[in-house]
Amino acid sequence: MTMAPKIWDVLCESKRIIYTQPRHYLTLSLIFLLPLSFFSLVFQLIFNHLQQQQPPTSPSNIISLSLFFFLFSSIFTYGAFITIVRSVYHSFFNQTIKFKEAIKSISTSFFPLLATDIVTFVIFFFFFFLLLLLFGVVLFLIVYLGDINLTTHPYFIVLFSMVLTLVLLPLVAYLLVNLSLVKVIVVVESIWGFEPLRRSWKLVKGMKRLILSIFFLFGSLQWMLAWLTRYSWVLILVISPILAMLSLCNIVVITVLYIYCKEKHGELADEEFGKEKDGASLSLIPI
Repeated sequence: MTMAPKIWDVLCESKRIIYTQPRHYLTLSLIFLLPLSFFSLVFQLIFNHLQQQQPPTSPSNIISLSLFFFLFSSIFTYGAFITIVRSVYHSFFNQTIKFKEAIKSISTSFFPLLATDIVTFVIFFFFFFLLLLLFGVVLFLIVYLGDINLTTHPYFIVLFSMVLTLVLLPLVAYLLVNLSLVKVIVVVESIWGFEPLRRSWKLVKGMKRLILSIFFLFGSLQWMLAWLTRYSWVLILVISPILAMLSLCNIVVITVLYIYCKEKHGELADEEFGKEKDGASLSLIPI
């Protein structure tokens, strides 16, 4: 039975893939990830400034700025993810693709990826809306039946919020892990909608601890870098390239994980793209 690889195996394999085409991945990072990282940090700094400004900034200006950044970040995020995933998947099987081919893949995967994100968002929204509604009903019944005055018992709201957080955080983590491969599946398998969600839920079986560990690793590093740049323009110039490289590694690792998940479930044929796959690439998975 194929066992799950270690986190170090995945990181080493990701490093090997990046080194097969260093200029290719550097170019994609400069086009998509560096502007995205830079303007994300700038937006964070501007948003903090607007919140502290006296008199307060008009809510319409904040909404307009947020909408503009959302559209900008979505375009660059999709462009980076699609081109890098395509490149990594082909590089894994020693079938490197050229820069123009990677860019052209955006036109075929952009809208399926957008549609799948919308479907995922709708599912998450209604799921958590119903969950919060349930918690609201429970809180109302406790307060009503227990005749609790919230003004004289403020600790009750704090306690209830802690319980809600303890329930939601593991649930969010569970859903994120199970749906972690959705975007890669959309790009590689050219499917969209509910099917990528079902595929991801199936493929991550046996690999959830590894995926959670990788999420924690990259999430904590990205949060630390973003936190360091909250009040400094100089740090933004220094850290944005680091954040771009970290984002590149994150996308590469997720794609490698997808390949390992397929291998674990016996979905990889002995031949990919008409040529024999590189045995060294998959030898990292112990048998």
